[in-house]
Order: sequence, then structure tokens, then C-alpha cells
Amino acid sequence: MLRIAAPLLLALIGFATQAGELDGHYHVVLDGQPSELILRQHGAAVEGEYVESKHLRLTVKGRYDGKLLRAEISDPRSGLLLANMNATYANAMLNTGIAARDPRNGQVLERQALFQRIAAAAQTPPVATPGRQDPALVGTWVHEKIIDSGGASFASLTTLLTLQLNADGSVTQWTRSVGGGSDWSYDSPGEVQYSGHWRSQDGLLLVRLAGAADYQPAAYYRFSDQALVTESNTGKMIWQRRR
Repeated sequence: MLRIAAPLLLALIGFATQAGELDGHYHVVLDGQPSELILRQHGAAVEGEYVESKHLRLTVKGRYDGKLLRAEISDPRSGLLLANMNATYANAMLNTGIAARDPRNGQVLERQALFQRIAAAAQTPPVATPGRQDPALVGTWVHEKIIDSGGASFASLTTLLTLQLNADGSVTQWTRSVGGGSDWSYDSPGEVQYSGHWRSQDGLLLVRLAGAADYQPAAYYRFSDQALVTESNTGKMIWQRRR
């Protein structure tokens, strides 16, 4: 499913293969400010820095178990803990939740962000320059998932995801489920999952959710024959254009 900032993803890789998996520079625009995570992994231990607007630089230390990165963000001078961070990793993206406590009033501020890893030679992160709209993406795309049960009481459930990418830059995705068996049937009315605006750059689809200030990476994309193939932190999906 092409989701924005999906809460969980699976990275079922053995511990022995994890060394260095998270190494790199990750970028996002958060609350209008360009932000960066610089991570270095040694076995299960992860350390690095959180940098905001190139002025604020904090220390990151945590552990990665192959599925979830749990880390603390602290002031490098005083050692004061400023925030807790949980993140899942897939396809060069960190789906991150940060919870910071305001020392003045104790209020907890939570932020969800999808950081994208950038090659060392890259000069600017793509989230800071969202680019233009790829005209080949414009249209209505449908992804169909069918689940059948075996046995005497056969049943089938079909989930249809519809992604509408308009030429005016607006985007909407919604889902609908249809199912049935020998003595029952089900047809959901459909539900909007998200809406907003979209851009594309160098094979990356970016989306700015309704009410949000910034574009965030949603998925890498490519075309295979007449199909649209997307890969994100929720996996690989194949979409067919609706005529």
C-alpha cells in the first residue's frame, strides 16, 4: 500500500547481516526546517547526530535489533536527554517517530517523519527541492489484492487501492474491499486514506499531505510495460492504469 509515514514495516533480516545497514545521511524537511540524521552502526549499537538547519547539532545513541531502532537524542555538551526516537528502516528510508519534552512546561511534542537516505555525493536532498510533475504519472492507478480461502467453505476478499494523481498537482488515495462466500457477501463503501499534493523528482514520488507544510518522500517509482511499480517502506506494489 502506498502510504505516507506508515507506522510499522518489516525488515526480517538476520542479526549477522545488520552491521552497517543503517550507515548514512538521511534527510527530511520537518516543520519547514531541513533536518538530517547521520548514523553509524556497529553491530546492534547505533550512534550519530541529529542536525537541524545546519545550526542545531545533537547526539544520537541507540540500539537496532533488525526491526526497530530505539535511540535517545541528547545535548552533546550537557548530556541532557532531549528526545526519544523510534524508527523502522526499509528501502533507504527511516520511518521515524520523535517525542521531545519541553523543559519549560513538561509538554511532550511528537513528530512523525520519513527520512530518506542520500548518497554521499549528493549536494542537496530531494525533499528540499520537490521538483516537477512527471506527466507519465498523471491519471488513476489501481492496485488489486485478492485473498482466497481454501476448503469446503470457499471465500474471497478483494481489496482495491485507487491512487488518483491529477495534473493540477492534487492527489487522493482511497481503498475499497469486496468479498463473499457461499452464504455471505461484503462490499465496503470505500474510504479515503489521504489527500494532498504531489511532485516527482528522479524517480521519487513526493507527497504533501493536506494541512502539512512540506513534501515528503512517498515511494520510488518506475514503469514496467503499462504498469506503475512503486517501492516504499511498505514494500513493492504494482499498479494498473484505470481507463
